[in-house]
Amino acid sequence: MSADDGRSGDDKKQLNVRISTELYKKLDAVNEPKGIVVTKALEKYLEPEVSSAVSQEYLDALLKQLSVKDEQIAALSKQLGTKDEQIMERDNTTKMHIAQVQTLINQLEKKQLELEGAKSKKWYHFW
Repeated sequence: MSADDGRSGDDKKQLNVRISTELYKKLDAVNEPKGIVVTKALEKYLEPEVSSAVSQEYLDALLKQLSVKDEQIAALSKQLGTKDEQIMERDNTTKMHIAQVQTLINQLEKKQLELEGAKSKKWYHFW
């Protein structure tokens, strides 16, 4: 690598490697000096701390979102339980009202039968 790669003050070592023809053609097509491109690629490849820090931040954000979602699920489950209780209470109240209405219908039918029985007597059978 030469001094024109932007790091003239650094201590540098030369590296001779063989790469495939296909990779060399791709490297040759880039409009930057080959030394800079290879240096940037190696720096990017050899800095796992940066990528793991980004990954850790991303994981922390995901864990926070999961925690919020868990809280929302718990709150919705509680609301669902409350709604189930309310539905059961209304169902029981409705059943009681139906029973009361049925009782009133039966009493009305009985009274109606009694009145029809009283009307069917002859007029002189009143005493």
